[in-house]
Amino acid sequence: MKGDLLAAAISLVLLTVTIRAIRKKQLTEILAILWLTVSLGIVILSALLPFGVFTAVSHFFGITIPLDMVLIFGMAFLVLFTFRLSVAMSHNSARQKTLVQELALLKAKIEAESRE
Repeated sequence: MKGDLLAAAISLVLLTVTIRAIRKKQLTEILAILWLTVSLGIVILSALLPFGVFTAVSHFFGITIPLDMVLIFGMAFLVLFTFRLSVAMSHNSARQKTLVQELALLKAKIEAESRE
């Protein structure tokens, strides 16, 4: 029972933090929708946890405690999300390098034309 209450408290804190970040415009639209969906999903999952809805599903996966299943799926989501952010960061880094090189070439061209 304490685990269920802890899951509910954590899910409500996550929802609150997500809504606050959205209101302060700290997230892009796509990330805001993603995190709002995840937060609401976690709230719903934690609300259904005490009723034994996930017992059969967790036993199917070989997990004895339904709360552990929710945490494992949460960790899997975070790993996938972190990987996605790493890919996006690598793409942005390569794009930034290209832009800096183009800017340097344009500056050199402008300086060469101004000397003539």
